[in-house]
Amino acid sequence: MKPDTEQALLRSLAQTLTENASATLQEMAKAAGVSRATLYRFAATREQLLDTLQQHVMSVMARILDDANLDSQPPLDALRQLIVGYMAEREFCAFIVTQFEPFIKRDTNSPFPEECLIHEQRMDDFFQRGQDAGIFRQDMPARWLTDLFFGFIHTLCESEYRGRIARADMKRLFEDMFLSSVLAHRD
Repeated sequence: MKPDTEQALLRSLAQTLTENASATLQEMAKAAGVSRATLYRFAATREQLLDTLQQHVMSVMARILDDANLDSQPPLDALRQLIVGYMAEREFCAFIVTQFEPFIKRDTNSPFPEECLIHEQRMDDFFQRGQDAGIFRQDMPARWLTDLFFGFIHTLCESEYRGRIARADMKRLFEDMFLSSVLAHRD
């Protein structure tokens, strides 16, 4: 399968599973506009498909963080780059927030996968750096700013999916609402 075709298939599968977590392979194939045989060649089982999708999503999320230069770019510039990156990959972001097993099974005692912990730690460190620079509010734990950021992503994707906001407005709304919540107050 060509990389562009595979990317489109993964994006469609992420969206389908976000909308219908119990979708069968046949339902996923139909939603993706491919035959069941094509989907079976891509992933022979639902578990294999979920595994492939989760690995891809974590790779996309890591790339977004890398592209934002969280450690070196001024915090507001990095934050704006994060917003652009996450909005461009909104189907994968919605999937990770709503369907990625480590995030939805809170009652389990199993540890979070290493890549999830690394991703969260990078975001926590970024917000802490922004707090230390006086950019982000210091009266909130950096960890909570990370959770708030991902909560905004989920809400924004859900609102766009339900037709409550236009796709073209997502970046502006995210930036306006999130920044008004987390920026340090300047006197």
